[in-house]
This record gives sequence, structure tokens and C-alpha cells, in this order.
Amino acid sequence: MQFFKKFFILTILSLSFISCSGTKSTTANTTKDGSSIKNAIKVKSVAEEYQIVRQLCPNCKMNGQALLSEGNKHYDLLNLTNEKGEEVKYYFDINSFFGKW
Repeated sequence: MQFFKKFFILTILSLSFISCSGTKSTTANTTKDGSSIKNAIKVKSVAEEYQIVRQLCPNCKMNGQALLSEGNKHYDLLNLTNEKGEEVKYYFDINSFFGKW
């Protein structure tokens, strides 16, 4: 019986985490939703960028990727098209690894 109780609790927690992972925060200065350079999502690799994009924009088609610089900072911009045909852009802060290899 205790096994089912633990399984049920873990399932509920997992579902809660999944349903919350796609929501965007509306709190000023804490939003890192990738909507602009100012709100760029910090990543540790290009692979992480693609993993995040797959979560944020499932079934989107990749149109291109660009390297942007602002001051001494570097960013990746991923351009996509969603299922509705709308252009979607995500900005990523790549300063943790850019130019360090």
C-alpha cells in the first residue's frame, strides 16, 4: 500500500512540474523567457538551447540561428516558425561557454 502512495505522490509532483515548466513569469526583472536580449535564457551549451526550445515550442520548425553581440556579451538567437505559421524567436545568453574552447 505504501508503494502506491509514494507512486501516486511522485506522479502528481511530476505532472505539476511538467505543467508549470512552460509557464512564463510576469514578474519584472526576474523574467528570463528568451523574448529579448535583456530576458535571454542563460545556458551552458548549444545542446541545452535546443532542448529548451523543444520544450518551449514543440513542433516548431527551425528557420535559423544567429550569433549576436552587445557590448562584451554574446547571445544566440534561434528563429522558428510555430504550428500556426507565426515566427517565434528565443534569445540565449551564451557567455558561460562562448569563446572558452
